[in-house]
Amino acid sequence: MSEMNVHKSPNEMSTCANSGKASARKSQNKTNAFANFNETNAHATPNETSARKSPREADACANPNGASARKSLSERIAHANAMRVDSAWNTPDEQLVEAERRTPFQVCDIYCAHAEELLAITGQISAALPSRAAYLARTNPRAAAHPDNRSVKAHTQIGNPACTFVWEIRNNKEGALAKSSDAQYAKALDATDALKDLWEDEPWLDELQIAKALIAQIVLLDDDLRAKVLKRANIMAKECANTLAPYLRG
Repeated sequence: MSEMNVHKSPNEMSTCANSGKASARKSQNKTNAFANFNETNAHATPNETSARKSPREADACANPNGASARKSLSERIAHANAMRVDSAWNTPDEQLVEAERRTPFQVCDIYCAHAEELLAITGQISAALPSRAAYLARTNPRAAAHPDNRSVKAHTQIGNPACTFVWEIRNNKEGALAKSSDAQYAKALDATDALKDLWEDEPWLDELQIAKALIAQIVLLDDDLRAKVLKRANIMAKECANTLAPYLRG
């Protein structure tokens, strides 16, 4: 058997030689192909390189914002909470605030017809006192961050001056009120005392409520006005009550 293998025929030897050459050529071709692949990768543009990445890797390179889109739920919640706190200090558009000031007057034709006159009067008070949103932003930032307290409505509700006065004295030792003279302090205290009754112990009022309380107090404090207004009010109440009583009273 060994002699037969050693003494191969010329054809057999030629076949073996050709087979070895073919294998060598295949090996060389593979080596060249691998070298060409590496060379191509080395000179590839960023787009070509990313095109050869997996879909997820290519997407991450092409869209860096995709990373933020895959933030954890806790990160997104924390970001949303931070945005809400920041927006608590933002004042809504002035036109929205002005429109909201008029909203309470739309409940009644009489109030609506005289809204501008009444707002011109109450506007002097609302300009001098903090709104609910502004007051809470200074005194209770945690409450100020609540959506209800940073709404447009919260920027039109007026804070009770008694609450503001007390907070200023207790907490703002360097404020103008704390540093005022005795005469100025007494005058501010009297004005606060006169206005606080309009709130009737409520912490916030809209300007329609202020207008109604203001007019009622003025009428009741003036002898002549009180007599005329109460007389007319009595006539109106009596006529309407007598008309409706037979039909609506249970």
